[in-house]
Amino acid sequence: MGFLKEKHAEAWIPQVRNIFCVGRNFRDHASELGNQVPDSPMIFGKFTHALVPASGEVRYPTGRSDIHHELEIVLFLKDTPSRERPLEAVGAVALGIDLTDRELQSALKQKGYPWEAAKSFRHSAIVTDLYRFDDFAADVENARFALEKNGQVVQEGVPSDMVFSFSDLILHCLEVYGLAAGDILFTGTPSGVGPVHPGDELTLFMNGEAWGTFRFSAHEGGSP
Repeated sequence: MGFLKEKHAEAWIPQVRNIFCVGRNFRDHASELGNQVPDSPMIFGKFTHALVPASGEVRYPTGRSDIHHELEIVLFLKDTPSRERPLEAVGAVALGIDLTDRELQSALKQKGYPWEAAKSFRHSAIVTDLYRFDDFAADVENARFALEKNGQVVQEGVPSDMVFSFSDLILHCLEVYGLAAGDILFTGTPSGVGPVHPGDELTLFMNGEAWGTFRFSAHEGGSP
């Protein structure tokens, strides 16, 4: 059964205040990249200019040669969370692609530099429309999300496999950074990350229902 749609991505993207992302929140993903699982949530951010809807054509990042897709569940906060019931602050849910310049990320990590240049470039946060979280929360641990690339499933996961739950992530961000209405949280990617190229078509699924489809433009067109 589908969830009730709240807002088209074109409408809700301008309302976003802060973009929080978590790294290595699935053990299988950490293993595939040769990384250790962190003891506490590993949070990084993206700039709001990274956001773009998961529909139509999306401009492929220019001047980069090793772009990888990372499928994630995205939470949209409608209020400042309470420590007692953190999930009540989540108003809606989307699916998103955290694009990563893997070659640049590896070089920055080796130098001990921040990751922003490899994570927060334009069009590196591709998001679907919002769906009401109340219709999703009752069975949130078993929700299955997946990514198809050119018709083939390349990533799939369930929140129950996360190292840190949605509540854990919200409480951590609230304590360390602060959270408020309009903030969004990318909650981590399962294994299966891999390269994307101009012309690739990606479809994001929640429980078998397509929430967004887009194609990377093979030219300078696509979303501005």
